[in-house]
Amino acid sequence: MNRLKGFTLIEVMISVLILGTGLAVVANSYLSAVRGINSAQNNIQATLLAKEKFDELELSSLMKKGLTAFSANDTLKSSGKTYKYDLSITEIAEPEYISEYLVKTCLTLSWQEKNVTKNATLSTYFPKYKEEKASKSL
Repeated sequence: MNRLKGFTLIEVMISVLILGTGLAVVANSYLSAVRGINSAQNNIQATLLAKEKFDELELSSLMKKGLTAFSANDTLKSSGKTYKYDLSITEIAEPEYISEYLVKTCLTLSWQEKNVTKNATLSTYFPKYKEEKASKSL
């Protein structure tokens, strides 16, 4: 009696099912990682654009010897994505010793990511514009 050794059809089907399930989990994990990387890139790009805008404001502040309160909004394009920004420069109410010298600057960038609006907000303080008083002559 010579018996042939090998796999039965049921053993092969079970091993293919296990392999397929494992590959599906790996593929799903890969797609989640790619989505996460894309989201992180958008956040980094928005932060870099906000920093660039703050650098422009800092230069303007230095050239004009301070900033006055105003607000603006516009769009920026970078890496094929459109970012909308809202900029507001406001007077500080309290404490008085700071409100005399600084204005609060708040910049919010927003963008669409898979039909969901994402945003990043940064804020800082800049010197307040003060008119120079005429010096008294003696």
